[in-house]
Amino acid sequence: MTTAAGERRKAVEEELDAEYAGAGWWGSLYRAPHHRRWYRLIPVEELSGRHRSELLAWQARPRRPDLVPVVPTDRSDQRQFAGRWFQVVCYETDARRSLAHAVAEDEPADRIASVAGVLRALPGWCAAVGAGLVALPADVVLAGHRPLLLPLPPWGPPPLGRVLAEPERLAHLTPEAARGLPVGVRPPGLHALLVAALRCFEELPDGEAGRLLQRTACAALFTDQRRDGRLPSWMRRVAPVRDVRRLLRDLTGFDPAAAGAADPLHLADILDTARSAMDPVTAVRARRAEGEARLAVGLAHAALVDRPDYDLLLLAAEIAREDLRDPLEALSLLERAVQTSSERTEAYAEQLSIIGGLWSVLQGRLAGAIDRSFAERLEATARTAFDRLPPAQRRDKAHEMARCLIGQGRLAEANAFVHRWLHDGGTLMWWRFDLMLDYAETFLLLGRTDAAGQVAQEVRAGLGRVRQNGQMPHQEIHRYGMRLADFDHALLAARNQEGKA
Repeated sequence: MTTAAGERRKAVEEELDAEYAGAGWWGSLYRAPHHRRWYRLIPVEELSGRHRSELLAWQARPRRPDLVPVVPTDRSDQRQFAGRWFQVVCYETDARRSLAHAVAEDEPADRIASVAGVLRALPGWCAAVGAGLVALPADVVLAGHRPLLLPLPPWGPPPLGRVLAEPERLAHLTPEAARGLPVGVRPPGLHALLVAALRCFEELPDGEAGRLLQRTACAALFTDQRRDGRLPSWMRRVAPVRDVRRLLRDLTGFDPAAAGAADPLHLADILDTARSAMDPVTAVRARRAEGEARLAVGLAHAALVDRPDYDLLLLAAEIAREDLRDPLEALSLLERAVQTSSERTEAYAEQLSIIGGLWSVLQGRLAGAIDRSFAERLEATARTAFDRLPPAQRRDKAHEMARCLIGQGRLAEANAFVHRWLHDGGTLMWWRFDLMLDYAETFLLLGRTDAAGQVAQEVRAGLGRVRQNGQMPHQEIHRYGMRLADFDHALLAARNQEGKA
């Protein structure tokens, strides 16, 4: 069943070729983006002759970049819609959305950014309009990311009947105004924006006007702890987000002194801090920096429930590998990253690095405990990852792929593979000591000890050259030297076995 208000709204939309945009502090707002217009409709019985004169004077005021200009209407500024007369205030702007739309529809970080921008604009608006300025979300339009005020003279609150008729106005009243007290130290304009900020986190409670007025008067609009609010579960666990929710509740609470001392610019900075923390990658990095690697990975898993994110999966895999020393968890996360975006190559490179490092463990302490199917899955993952890399990255990851082939016992294939990637045209890249030692190992495992010894000699000579000319860090030289020493020991053992045979 259509109510009288609903019929009137439909009539306004048809006659003005506009859409309802929400309740303002005074009147209702409609947007007509095809005509570069926003309209405010105020019932004529709410306005006196002085009010109408002040509205007319605003059409002649110099334009300001942070205020939407008031312009003459195409027809009379008083019009009848569905049997009721309204004062029509016309604004000229290209803006297509209001803060009300942003708070209701945008992602959490985006709506917080919009409110922070409005808080930064508030001091300038108050200087231009008057200290009594109160702006509801529908009274502010967004030109891109820039907030603009749909201005009115600073008339104070509308008649009580109009306040009670709109839950939007009731919700943004100060507790003192809801109790019928005069304006005290709590600025009504700042309070209205703090309520708008809280609505980025919380749902406005349902209920009839009397109940909502009671909650507003008791400063208990958002105190129902049974509700989870409007944030994803993982986001509610992030410290800056928890802190700003608590601060906003305190500032809109029963004690007006805290709000009276609040600085809108400082509050905007605090909101921006919370907004940055709403990025899951930023939040997970912060947990990691605090030394809570396991909690960081848990937070990543919680965030990934809502939306898969390639960069978050990469970060979680990095933490699992480097901080938790859990390569299998890292591989699981990287597999999800590959499924999320098969075109990007970072996950493939990380898969190869992890699998290449795993083979030394699998061939050593765990050699007898590895299920064959698990090893085959690792090999298949490594082959797919290597094939998806561009040529330059394949050369960088050839060592890891070689370790996989050697670990699987594919020695002839590994020997040919390493030979290919050790040569750039006709040039032997002797300085790729990781691949050179892989090459020597394949010869040794194939029983070709003489060839293995020759490659080892090349490695020894190469290490001497880079040590002498300082072209390689000492740590890397030491690492390759230790591996060469282990290889020499294995080669000696193999030759001794040949001698006995």
